[in-house]
Amino acid sequence: MSETELMQQEIDRLRTQVKALKSRNQLSQNYYYSDAAQKNWLDITHIPENGITPEAAQIIIESVNGLDFDYRFNTSSYVNVFLEKEERDIALLGLHVNMADQTVYPNSYKLHDTVVNMIANLWHCPKPDDFDDYGVYAGAGTVGSTEACLLAGLALKFRWRAWYAKRKNLTGNDVLGTRPNLVISTCFQAAWEKLFKYMDIEPRLIQPSVDTFTLDPEKVREAIDEHTMGVVCIMGNHYSGHYDPVEQVNEVVEEVNAARGYQVGIHVDAASGGFIAPFQSNLRPWDFRLDNVLSISTSGHKYGESCCGTGWIVWRQREDLSEHVAISVTYLGGNADSYTLNFSRPASGVYVQYYQLIRQGLSGYQQCCDNLMQNAKFLREGLKAMTYRGKPRFTILDNGDTECLPVITARLNPDCDISYDDIDLQHVLSQYRWYVSGYRMQYEHPLSRETLPLFYDQAGQTSMFRIVVKSNLTRNVAKKLLESFRSAFEFIDPLDFSKLHGFKTENLRHQDQRITNHC
Repeated sequence: MSETELMQQEIDRLRTQVKALKSRNQLSQNYYYSDAAQKNWLDITHIPENGITPEAAQIIIESVNGLDFDYRFNTSSYVNVFLEKEERDIALLGLHVNMADQTVYPNSYKLHDTVVNMIANLWHCPKPDDFDDYGVYAGAGTVGSTEACLLAGLALKFRWRAWYAKRKNLTGNDVLGTRPNLVISTCFQAAWEKLFKYMDIEPRLIQPSVDTFTLDPEKVREAIDEHTMGVVCIMGNHYSGHYDPVEQVNEVVEEVNAARGYQVGIHVDAASGGFIAPFQSNLRPWDFRLDNVLSISTSGHKYGESCCGTGWIVWRQREDLSEHVAISVTYLGGNADSYTLNFSRPASGVYVQYYQLIRQGLSGYQQCCDNLMQNAKFLREGLKAMTYRGKPRFTILDNGDTECLPVITARLNPDCDISYDDIDLQHVLSQYRWYVSGYRMQYEHPLSRETLPLFYDQAGQTSMFRIVVKSNLTRNVAKKLLESFRSAFEFIDPLDFSKLHGFKTENLRHQDQRITNHC
């Protein structure tokens, strides 16, 4: 065969290959001119017959992502959105490591244990008697604080079962038919709703006042009985950033246990406050310095500055606590304990959390906390300065500049007698790219699904909004947010929302006054 014939044969072969690739939408430069560009990839219900190129798949996913809100202007979520280049690199490195395989990745798990030790000491956990045997405090990295809360709840449940069976002279099987309860504020986060619903636990819900957003220790005293497995104190509720008075609750629990022969303990849900409260001066003890605090959980991906999906739990001790949820795993070539509800998970969160702890150090976290609180104060003062016809536009609901999270919670001042509410304001602000969540002051009961007022002294239909200050919300960005509020009011003030809502805000104000008078 001549050289010309060989060349023609190779050209024909390449043409056939290109034709086949085109039919499968596998030429990235042809993506915009192919069937792939005409599909609504979010509406397909079956895996496509033929695949596409990596570049085309990336374009499709990036186009979907681009239609979401800009994560940098989401002031509703507490989740960290800023990662340094080095953090992104080690997060990708962690995707290759399965934290469940402790015998395969022993050094990565040693790093995990190091983080647990660092956090346990940050929260003043007493060194357990068996520390030399394990080399680590009783604790674990989790997939966010939700898993950590579920583990804490399960440990309390199993601990209570053993105590109740002994108290009532019951067998282990006998006690299974008795449901324990958990005392918590109605400002609970969704993690606890999951615990009540999935783990067959009765919620003992305490409505706080709209003036405090926090547990009343005396109401905690009234709620505790011999079926109470524990009390949850929230260090930074997601509505307003208030801290529950853990020290006072600890005193009540101590008194009740002594008087009634109970063993009720406290879990501190520090999802948002676990990396803020330790760096706030003059804060009353809230952590393991209090004897009845048995466990603390946090989200590393919030003010711990780690990547999304990072959580931590620390127990005071293994005995009669974390041992209830420990599972011994031997089939991976060694012997290791697993504390988590799920099994396989990447090391990304552990890697990034460790990076942050050694990258920032205590002084870095202190500076970060100070900056966040100052930027929150700047925004709060900016909102306070806004007026409508000579009256303050807002009623500030959060705890102010200290002893709370860097959060601004407010409601439109009902005395202004305007027709729109905080949720309408949310929608208008979204036109300026901001996501500022508006909420009703109500919650859905975890078991009955009944919608109830969040507070005992405020109508459930009353609205409010929240601004969460995170590391990416710098002073310049905060100034722009205040400008957007002013622009939003220029647009919304002339509009009449009364027919849209079917009621006037003055009716809500009168309803609020009736509730206040009744209480």
